[in-house]
Amino acid sequence: MIDRENLPKISDRSAEDILEFLGKPFRPELIKSRRIGGRDVCYLPIAAVTERLNKAAGNWTWRVVSVTTESMPLTRKGETVDVPVVTVIGSLEIPGLGVREGVGTHPCEGTEDAAKSAASDALKRAASLFGVPLDGG
Repeated sequence: MIDRENLPKISDRSAEDILEFLGKPFRPELIKSRRIGGRDVCYLPIAAVTERLNKAAGNWTWRVVSVTTESMPLTRKGETVDVPVVTVIGSLEIPGLGVREGVGTHPCEGTEDAAKSAASDALKRAASLFGVPLDGG
């Protein structure tokens, strides 16, 4: 079992050690919440996920595979409207553990950062396939 306070050097960690560290619960103060569709939803900021990847594996790579925008019907104030939505597919590689792909989407309404938000979600989803608990744990 990995002791977070006395981690072995990254080069000395086994794949099992890295996976164990990736899957540890996050400290409660890192977990945020926001209101979506009338309910509170917990989430982890991308900074917490990238910090976990850095501390657990150190040497990981993220590559955006594709970015597309298409119109999708979304419900807004009780009405269905067509809204442009950005979809990002990305590839996360952790040496010794392999590659996982994640998909993120974000509506392009009222923000110029839709692609950035979709890419962040794609990275978090790919990290979850390595065991990172996106609800905080």
